[in-house]
Amino acid sequence: MPVQLILDDDGGISLPLDGITQEAWLLQRERATHAGAADGFRERLAQCFAISLIECLDPDLKPPTEAQLKYATAIARELGISLPSEALRYRGPMAEFIDRFADAMRQRRRSYLKSDSP
Repeated sequence: MPVQLILDDDGGISLPLDGITQEAWLLQRERATHAGAADGFRERLAQCFAISLIECLDPDLKPPTEAQLKYATAIARELGISLPSEALRYRGPMAEFIDRFADAMRQRRRSYLKSDSP
């Protein structure tokens, strides 16, 4: 029995499972059904697929990293500019925002250090 991931109305993708994995999948599904835990198994499976799907995206479409979010927030606060919503959603626009304003951020911090020096 081939396993297919249904994406939308356009169809699905056949998952290339080897025989052992396919057998284990059927055993897991049967085990969850007999234990009355099919809903919990479906929730766990959905979470695993969601995480895996993120890893399949092009790098610029992945969510920004925590480090990017922290640095970009500091830049926006320090320079008094807004952080674009696209940058908060996607790593590519986030990297562009950081690249665009990182030099200004460094210059501002250097000027603070110079003004604090005796």
